[in-house]
Amino acid sequence: MKLGGSYSPFRARSEPEDPAMERSAFTEWDAGSGLVTRLRGRPALLVSSTSWTEFEQLTLDGHNLPSLVCVITGSADLGVCLHTSSSGLDLPMKVVDMFGCCLPVCAVNFKCLHELVKHDENGLIFENSEELAAQLQMLFSNFPDPAGKLNQFRKNLQESEQLRWDESWVQTVLPLVTDI
Repeated sequence: MKLGGSYSPFRARSEPEDPAMERSAFTEWDAGSGLVTRLRGRPALLVSSTSWTEFEQLTLDGHNLPSLVCVITGSADLGVCLHTSSSGLDLPMKVVDMFGCCLPVCAVNFKCLHELVKHDENGLIFENSEELAAQLQMLFSNFPDPAGKLNQFRKNLQESEQLRWDESWVQTVLPLVTDI
């Protein structure tokens, strides 16, 4: 509901008749019951996990599409990853995508996440909702803050010299298999 105050695509097209209701472009919230319902005739919400670069062109001109509101994480200030691994061995590609556009993350912890998310360097790792809430409070308490952690994380991501997949494989895996 609050985004509508600053960003017109999220603003309700009409006010609810009942003063106990709050409305956005997408939903209506009944403060009494806590029930949230999706509005009929609302625009669709499209989210892309990366910024669109010159290599990821998307042109939709001339297509008969419904009303869309597009949110691109490359224009976001923080990504949140709730991916957990049943094996503890796979890494969340959504974090790779977010890091690819220098978007810091808060990610739920699991066995090998530290290989990707460096706590307090390119993002934060949390164990539960209380820790995530505390991290969000800390990161956004003086937002936007040019000297804040979010900007430092983004700067660290921009300056990091991340290896390409094949370079990383040669450096990390090849020595392990050649010793066998």
